[in-house]
Amino acid sequence: MTSLPILEQPDCRTFPCQQECCSAGVDVWPEERQRIIDAGHGRAEDFTGPERDEEGDLLYRTALGPRGCVFLEPTRGCRLHTIDFKPEVCSEVPRDMEEVNELREYGMLPCHAHWKWGT
Repeated sequence: MTSLPILEQPDCRTFPCQQECCSAGVDVWPEERQRIIDAGHGRAEDFTGPERDEEGDLLYRTALGPRGCVFLEPTRGCRLHTIDFKPEVCSEVPRDMEEVNELREYGMLPCHAHWKWGT
């Protein structure tokens, strides 16, 4: 995958997206999962896995609740973001236009039209 720098993107806490990107949960590294649990911000039941991804990396996934990811607040936003425990993938995805198109196919990136990409 070729990386494209994201120059500007809408804020996930304010964009009127209904949080589609969070509807399927996210992959987290074992260290991220453990940090969240050790800090008392999550429990083992808040994650599924572990499973190996296509590259062979061991990952957990956030479990799903009524609105999507179990870490979504009842009305808006992710409770992990506000306490500086944002999973790495939440900062990195989408990594390129191929991933943008894949997420759009699933209806999970309604803000994409507002993103400014570098070259």
